[in-house]
Amino acid sequence: MNRAPTATDPVGAQFIAPAVGAALPRMADGRGEAGTAGTARRAVWRYGPLLLALLLVLAALPPRLLETDRFVTTDELFWIGRSAAFGRAIETGQLGQTFQAGHPGVTTMWTAWIGMGSEYARELAPSRREVSRREVSQSSAFLPALASARRAFGVVTALGVGLLGLLAWRLFGPWPALLGGLLLALDPFFLAHSRLAHIDASLALWMSIALMAGLYRWRGGGWWSLGLCGVATGLALLSKSPALLLLGLMPIALQPRRGRGLDPKALRAGLRDTAIWAAVSVLTVIVVWPAVWAAPGETLDRFLGFVRDNANPDHAAVTDDEGAGLLFYPLVLLFRSTPLTWLGLLGLLLPPWRRGNRSAVPLLVLFVVGFGAAMSVAAKGFDRYLLPIFPVVDLLAGLGLWRIIVLIAGRARPAEHAERRLRMAGLAAGAAIVVAGGWWVVGAWPYELTYANPLMGGNQAAHRAIASGWGEGLDEAARYLNEHTTSSRLRAAMPGEIYTTVLDSQLNGTVAPAEGFDAGAYDALVVYVRNLQLGERPPFFDEELLAWVPDETVVLNGVPYAWVYSTRAGAPVGAVFGDILALDGYGMDTAMPRIGRRLELRLRWRPLQPLPKGLGAVVELRPARGGQPYTLTLPLAPADEPSTWIAEERTSVTYQLPLDPGLPADSYVLAVRVVDADGERLPLTTQPRRPEGVASERDAVPLRRIQAR
Repeated sequence: MNRAPTATDPVGAQFIAPAVGAALPRMADGRGEAGTAGTARRAVWRYGPLLLALLLVLAALPPRLLETDRFVTTDELFWIGRSAAFGRAIETGQLGQTFQAGHPGVTTMWTAWIGMGSEYARELAPSRREVSRREVSQSSAFLPALASARRAFGVVTALGVGLLGLLAWRLFGPWPALLGGLLLALDPFFLAHSRLAHIDASLALWMSIALMAGLYRWRGGGWWSLGLCGVATGLALLSKSPALLLLGLMPIALQPRRGRGLDPKALRAGLRDTAIWAAVSVLTVIVVWPAVWAAPGETLDRFLGFVRDNANPDHAAVTDDEGAGLLFYPLVLLFRSTPLTWLGLLGLLLPPWRRGNRSAVPLLVLFVVGFGAAMSVAAKGFDRYLLPIFPVVDLLAGLGLWRIIVLIAGRARPAEHAERRLRMAGLAAGAAIVVAGGWWVVGAWPYELTYANPLMGGNQAAHRAIASGWGEGLDEAARYLNEHTTSSRLRAAMPGEIYTTVLDSQLNGTVAPAEGFDAGAYDALVVYVRNLQLGERPPFFDEELLAWVPDETVVLNGVPYAWVYSTRAGAPVGAVFGDILALDGYGMDTAMPRIGRRLELRLRWRPLQPLPKGLGAVVELRPARGGQPYTLTLPLAPADEPSTWIAEERTSVTYQLPLDPGLPADSYVLAVRVVDADGERLPLTTQPRRPEGVASERDAVPLRRIQAR
């Protein structure tokens, strides 16, 4: 078995070694030009991969360490809490409790725990066995702990990028490794997730390292590559359950491919390496996961049970009739990759393959296609689930870019010109990747989760095809509210429950699920883009008759992500009757009142000047099918004379509206008028904001539709 490194590239082999030698200074050592070139090439192959790895780490590290305190994603609340509980279990010797989730997320918890430190971890450790998002979000230690943990993930993934570049050098050659490594270091989608305290970037990193190291083992790699393959496989299995796909792929990748026919000696060597790989993988799992030490059988059973529960094909992307279905993950790849990656993948179609490495690229392509297919039939479908293929795709794209360069620049004659042109073209391509990648990163910064391929229409097009919003943008909503209130008793509401904790962790106040039919129970309402995608709307949020105009709209990368509404007056109205009385908002106890009982209506009035006596409020219930409305006339202020109201000061009045037992069960529009002491209607001198298509009325304001039962 020949493991001697080769200086040839998959394409243009006749150009690469001379080009590498020409890139180094000529050394006059008395052995002649040929000896000097040979020494230079040996130096390149000895130190070049390490220098390349260092270069890639330096390129990948800064964007992963900057502004790690910006925004929060929903799952990070869980993983910071789990990591704190994981650390407490180790410190207290309760090793069985290091099983925190079936994913299992062990690499994530180790990294986050080490990154945040024991002090923060002790503050964040949950009071119960199950981690509560609410409890974590309300801890003052959460945000600084999250920022520290994210920096740890940034360091780990940057080092992983350097290691993948080193392996790509050994598999493909120096220039493809440089180009592919830079694509990976500045890949916006991979960068976005490697800046988070989560599990998907860890899975992507260790699966890619395992695959590249395994392929290199029989293509020039020594025992270290086999050991690295086993360790990386174990760490991938400890990151997330989709790493189980490696158990089927790695035995194929570890088989030697030299010559033709069945070589018994090579077959025995391949089986030996497969056994060693499996042993190292198992040993890594045992050493790194303390739960295995305490209860190996129970730990394995719980892990496999989680895998079974999450492999439900009924909820897979391929069965989503309302979405992209089978095309979902291909669309994810198109939207989340970069134009340079596209170009590189097209370059893979160019011949020739490198002798002795014919199977490396097909196996990597098999991994990409196979993993995408597996995710298509797995339960749930999110774009981040495809992340593990992105490092491999970027490295393959680097190889494809080099093939294009060789095809274009490698045809010069004489050979010296070809060497120079290849070298200059390689450097120019590397610089172009840095400039373009930096442009895409900066364009979405610090919300790389919003990046989408500009050739596909950017984030606006991706937003229509792929679910958007994981918490990014809610930091801007929280910042707006924090800047516009001085009270720590601010009460904000959000639809649903998941994103309330994300906002709560960043708000100087409290956040609760938006409930009831009176928005005035809260100071502000925040609606997130994901709420709309999930069909989550507050019961009091009704734009059929009156338009809700946000005080602030958070726009990220061209797409609105969050809307902030002031609700101190309840559902906004903004109507003025007779230039003397403003109706700022309203609320009610229910939109489905029972006939024969009372409907409680709250109107928030604001006098613009001293009010005359005898003003009345007329409430109408207009049948949806037409006909005479059911009308109630009540004093404007049942418990107070309106003349005592202070100008420009809002006053809330609650009206008890009896629903006549003879009222037909039907849908009604609830409307309000104001009449003077003589019963004359006050005209609307300022019309409320109405949605498009809703006609204005001269002296009445329809508020909302109710359903009398």
